[in-house]
Amino acid sequence: MTSTAPVPAGAGHPWFHDPKRPEPSTLRTASPCEVTAMLREELAGLDVSLPGPWLPAQPFVLPRRSYDELFDVSRTLLALVRRAVLALGSSWPARAEALGARAEDYPLLSGQDNTETAYCSMMARPDVVIGEGGPRLLGFSFSGTFGGPNESHGLNAVWQRTHSERFFGHDPLVTRVRAFEDVCRSRGLPRAVAVVGSPGDLQDDADIRFQERELEQFRRRGFTADFFEPDRLPGALGRPGNLRYPLGLRTFATADWTERGQSLRPVHDAQRAGFLMLPPQSSGLLANKKALALVSEGRPWMTRAERRVADRHLPWTRITIPGRTGWRGLEHELPELVLARRERFVLKEAIGMMGREVLVGRHTAPEDWRQAVEAAFTAEDSVIQEHVEPSTCPLELTDGSGAFTARVTPVLSPMLFGDRPGGCWARYLPDDASLSASRGVISVGGAGATENVVLTWAGPTGAAAPEEAGGR
Repeated sequence: MTSTAPVPAGAGHPWFHDPKRPEPSTLRTASPCEVTAMLREELAGLDVSLPGPWLPAQPFVLPRRSYDELFDVSRTLLALVRRAVLALGSSWPARAEALGARAEDYPLLSGQDNTETAYCSMMARPDVVIGEGGPRLLGFSFSGTFGGPNESHGLNAVWQRTHSERFFGHDPLVTRVRAFEDVCRSRGLPRAVAVVGSPGDLQDDADIRFQERELEQFRRRGFTADFFEPDRLPGALGRPGNLRYPLGLRTFATADWTERGQSLRPVHDAQRAGFLMLPPQSSGLLANKKALALVSEGRPWMTRAERRVADRHLPWTRITIPGRTGWRGLEHELPELVLARRERFVLKEAIGMMGREVLVGRHTAPEDWRQAVEAAFTAEDSVIQEHVEPSTCPLELTDGSGAFTARVTPVLSPMLFGDRPGGCWARYLPDDASLSASRGVISVGGAGATENVVLTWAGPTGAAAPEEAGGR
């Protein structure tokens, strides 16, 4: 980690810092060795990325106003993205066609359009960086498989034990259960849920511990909860109309299942028997980056207030369709603009994950950029997004023997479950050299970023029940 160096306490964007509070690094009560051991033990089996040699020695701790702003902005933009997709057609197959999506990419669309619509945005996780003017939302993930819930739960548990200050953070596992409670209440269903996952996701005893942790959160709130592999459905559920488990939490990706050559027929049969698996697969269409581009460009039904929120918190984003567009007060031919100002833009495939389908112009060779841009405009399968220069914040790091404060650039991911705040996950690269090697993409799967959790200060405005705050 040759380019990481200690920085003064409080360095970084003021959005990250509360001048009335002490530096979190001064509140650590555990030794670097103890912190490292606790991280490794608590997170074993969660597949959390702690690549080392430098691990986080503290959480990201935001002022309460900044912490709340993440969820407020995310909730508002989520509602706009949902409405933009719904306006594309009268049914989910029609909306998929309008987005240029292939039907085979969404094999579990239930055909129950009203139900799909009701719950398409039930579980959402945006990725946010802090620009010069505050939060800037780069994209959304929608599913029961996105990273963050278990990782944030485990990291929060460590930081509450290693610092003298009691921090506050919404617990994603608890909030997710409460979203299921809302479904049961609104539909008059018994509290019984089947967590449906792929057998390939369970590798050893530590993974089973992680699975049991999820089930225990449901059971603590009065649910009957058990884990099932997709091919055990519908036999494990009981006869149609009287299912032992009327609800399911989908924790597997359909692509992983079909790529192994395994049939989704048992899941279809369960759905036909009345099994409601959440989130429904219509949620995947909301993750299509073209939906974000529609909101960025502006829809006729958007109010002035909604337009201001989009302008402030969404980077300028357009679908790769040739034509004229406005950018920074002037009209441009979109392909010519993107080729001429490579350093100002990012190219993203509309359907992608872990940053693997992302090219950052300033980190891409000119000829590679030209070829990728031309291909994207030919296929019309991507979006162009204005590059946001992310701000830095201080974070204490440790190698297990010593610790120091460095400046890092985090991606923040506030999670929403049934519109409730559900905690905030974070990823960062420890130094400029790592960021350069990642070609400007900060992700765990694609760039090996280190994970952490975002918390805020506890107190009168942050008080919460111990199970929700993850307190000691």
